[in-house]
Amino acid sequence: MAMYMLYRSKSRSGEEMDDLRKKFEKVYERHKVDIVGFWVNAEDRDEVFYLSKFRDENDYKTTVEGLHSDDEYIELTKHLEEVRTSFESTKLIPMTSE
Repeated sequence: MAMYMLYRSKSRSGEEMDDLRKKFEKVYERHKVDIVGFWVNAEDRDEVFYLSKFRDENDYKTTVEGLHSDDEYIELTKHLEEVRTSFESTKLIPMTSE
């Protein structure tokens, strides 16, 4: 069953987050991460959201392992942690009718 990950980040600077997003996108592309989209809060441009899609839980875990072993991803994450003031991730799965 497909699953999605919704990420919310609040930062000191929306501009810095956008610069990092562009760099992360290249890493995600290299690891074949299916990014559904990026959004910014219309009332707070320092708050951004992005949604990624995975085939299933195993696909998610395998992808994350690959990212965590990528030197560029590790360095970008260190920079992100300096810019980000809060972070949340939420796992989403399709609703089913029973």
